[in-house]
Amino acid sequence: MKNLLVLVTFLLSTVAFSQPGWNWPEDEEMLGDAKEKQAFYKVSIQLEKWMDAWNSLLWLYQNNPELNKSIYLDGANVVEKLLKADITQERQTLLEDSLLWMYDQRIRYFEDEAGVMNRKAYAAFKLYYKRPAKFPLLAELYEKAFELNGAEIATFNLTPYMTLAKYYHQGNPKAMPSEKVLDIHSTISEAIDGKRSKGLETEDRLKKEQDKVDALLSSIDNLLSCDYIANQLVPKLDANPEDLNTAKKIFNYSLQAKCSDQPFFTRAGEIVFMSQPTFKLSNSLGTKFMASDNGVKAIEYFSKSLELASSDEEKYDANISLASAYSKDGNKQKSRQRAYAALELKKGDSRAYNIIGNLYFGSFEDCKGGESKVLDRAVFIAAYEMYTKAGNEEQMAATKAQFPSSEEIFNEDYNVGDEVMVNCWINEKVALKRRD
Repeated sequence: MKNLLVLVTFLLSTVAFSQPGWNWPEDEEMLGDAKEKQAFYKVSIQLEKWMDAWNSLLWLYQNNPELNKSIYLDGANVVEKLLKADITQERQTLLEDSLLWMYDQRIRYFEDEAGVMNRKAYAAFKLYYKRPAKFPLLAELYEKAFELNGAEIATFNLTPYMTLAKYYHQGNPKAMPSEKVLDIHSTISEAIDGKRSKGLETEDRLKKEQDKVDALLSSIDNLLSCDYIANQLVPKLDANPEDLNTAKKIFNYSLQAKCSDQPFFTRAGEIVFMSQPTFKLSNSLGTKFMASDNGVKAIEYFSKSLELASSDEEKYDANISLASAYSKDGNKQKSRQRAYAALELKKGDSRAYNIIGNLYFGSFEDCKGGESKVLDRAVFIAAYEMYTKAGNEEQMAATKAQFPSSEEIFNEDYNVGDEVMVNCWINEKVALKRRD
């Protein structure tokens, strides 16, 4: 007790009643009591006498509630310590209510509603996430926290909100219907995207959080399916083709439910892209259109990817994708052009050389003149050179089998090693090689 009194006396002599942000009472008697209670609870915390600290804090809440926001920050820590003790159910309920009440008091006296709601929602989640009777309260708190904070919502609140949605839906699907669960998932995903665009969190952390909320959504049986999207969401988009929010849901949920091969996926994606164009989205749309043999659309979106690319890696990916799309669409010259553009960004890239090799290999019928077997088959030598640069031994062997024979070279008065022009669109010189 003597040591406690010494510490209290020391703190009383150094208490910050003159510092900005401290609202001490003007009445001398009340001022003395407030200083004593503030000093006493600080000492009690140091000595881990949580009940003593709490009693002093209760006096301050009643008599000097505007003293400083630190009394509510400290109070929350004290209550969390008390909740870990062996207490009665009645006492636990009272302390839990007091904990949430302190966050309300912080808002009342010191504003910063958004920041405090961040903390209050998480504190409530830790208390109540296993108690279905408290789920309505948690849902209300989290909805308010996300509404106030948007992308500024604390990263530690992302997964808890989705966890709540899952537990609430499984326990009471009428109170937390499927559509509301999906809305919550969209809200969280939008917050993650907002953090990413504003640089508020590392990409690694954001990916982990998105993976966790996606996994929680996928783990809810009979919630998300291609049929649900087609029957519940697509009709909404049909009724209002400019509904960006519904389009976002269809696009994101199609990825979750593995429905990206459905027409509504690219349809929704195009609507989202018109409003929020990104490299990732245009690249995704281009890939899907190419898989469905819609070369015109594939080229359109891969071209947009190239415009939106912000790094050499993205520019390389866009050029390679364009080279593949142009090749599939039959435009060999533009395909080669994009492949060489990719090579400028990534020297010696095997993918680019393989694309050019395939273009040359597939040009025999288009380019043969029918007058010289040697010159006609020189196109395969051009392809061979590209496959060699790609290190593609299998295609090198297949291409070599198409070279002119020794007899054909001799009969046409050529020699191995002679330079010949491969005309047509290729327009390159190669040194003659024989297949045998």
